[in-house]
Amino acid sequence: MAKFNTTNTIKTENHSGYAAYSMSKKEQLMTAVVTTMFGEEKYYGSTDNEIVRLATDLCEKHPEFVNNLACFAREVFNMRTVSHVLTVVIAREASAFTRQVVRCVVKRPDDMTEIMACYKNMYGKPFPNALKRGIAEAIQNFDEYQLAKYNGGSKEMKLRDILRITHPSPKSKEVEELFGKILNDTLVTPYTWETELSARGNTKEVWDELIASGRVGYMALLRNLRNIIKSGADITPVLAALSNPIQVKKSKQLPFRFFSAYRMLEKEGLMTDEIHRALESAVTASVDNMEKIKGRTLIAVDVSGSMSSRVSAKSDIRCADIASLLGAMANKLCEDATVCYFEASKTLYREYYRRRGMQFPESMYKDSEEGGYRIAHYGKYDSVLEIALQNSFAGGGTDLSLPMEYALEVDKGKRFKPFDRVIYFSDNECNRGLETTIQGLADKYRRKYNKDFWVHGVDLQGYGTQQFCGARFNLIAGWSDRVLSFINLAEAGVGSMVKEVENYNKTEKTV
Repeated sequence: MAKFNTTNTIKTENHSGYAAYSMSKKEQLMTAVVTTMFGEEKYYGSTDNEIVRLATDLCEKHPEFVNNLACFAREVFNMRTVSHVLTVVIAREASAFTRQVVRCVVKRPDDMTEIMACYKNMYGKPFPNALKRGIAEAIQNFDEYQLAKYNGGSKEMKLRDILRITHPSPKSKEVEELFGKILNDTLVTPYTWETELSARGNTKEVWDELIASGRVGYMALLRNLRNIIKSGADITPVLAALSNPIQVKKSKQLPFRFFSAYRMLEKEGLMTDEIHRALESAVTASVDNMEKIKGRTLIAVDVSGSMSSRVSAKSDIRCADIASLLGAMANKLCEDATVCYFEASKTLYREYYRRRGMQFPESMYKDSEEGGYRIAHYGKYDSVLEIALQNSFAGGGTDLSLPMEYALEVDKGKRFKPFDRVIYFSDNECNRGLETTIQGLADKYRRKYNKDFWVHGVDLQGYGTQQFCGARFNLIAGWSDRVLSFINLAEAGVGSMVKEVENYNKTEKTV
């Protein structure tokens, strides 16, 4: 069986000054890219500069990896801004891959304006010829409706600026006419939910008409669910669309988007059983077609204080919410799962039970000055969203040793089949517990109970260090349901996330 991360990893320190292992540059860049809303702060500061530095360094010897990662981030994880940044770095540092990455990353007209504005902000003028050629090709792939919808562009770059900078040669008479309309600002105003709401207001009649027209995309329906409900419009077709498994897959929505919608509606008293079922169906559709994870699994969910940072200034979703949601989704995939929520303070746990009129179960918690862990067992038909909502506290220090110490303790009596794996959902910023990395505890478990025990580390913040290394350790990263698919792949010896990126977009260079 092939094993990943089998080379020795250099000891280093994390942001808390705690012992950790370093990552390769590819691992650092991958984990940072798929866990960032570029331009937003994290608990331990922004990773934006590190992304640019690592991408620049890797472009010298491994430009294919940066190219593939940009495409992977845009197409698989649906992350726009960071893919724009990687495209710009490639245009600057590895021009031979520029047109390929532009073809991959540009899915909407505003991708072009954002890429050009990003290059101007990062490096100034002039724009590289390869970037201009790539953009000149891309702009010819859109029709009038698409171009008009995104004609506003940004403050720094509009579609007419794109034409003036790149000087594209129209591939047809129709395209030439479209270019003329862009330059003369005579594109026909498109019929979109934005223009209709702006012109006619957020009313029942407008929403009913928009929904019936089929012009409101999946993301717009999800993000406007509150407005649609408040307008009094018929939500039956909306919920049918949101819960449709085919549309869920096509939408590429990150799971926390459903969590956010659920929490907002519940907070405002707008949640109903019908809406609950639709959002639950949407979340579970993400994992329904995935291969089940056999055997006994310990799911370790980090809800410590460092997980309290929000994914963006405009969102109330925290890293702890994402960890809890992915943990609940993993529970549905696993044949036999035990969930361990670790290092939230006892004060928060006590308050959780008090609000629900329940007695605090002292025996479920490891005593700790600042926190501990809570063990839970859920059924396969329990609500993923409710599990996540009930278990996304964020407080206390970060002690990644707690789940492994629980595993060693609970299996001491040998009443159960040993754990086959542990899946960590964490930022990896250990700052409590042992005076070394947690790798020693995984090694101890292998010696005592299961020599084939796997550790899967799902990195949710991309700070650049890890707590495990060596054989049967699988590094994964990101906020997408897709991360769960790498567990079986790694254990079968046929893939890892870094390998997936390396092989994602094998194409010839273009000059």
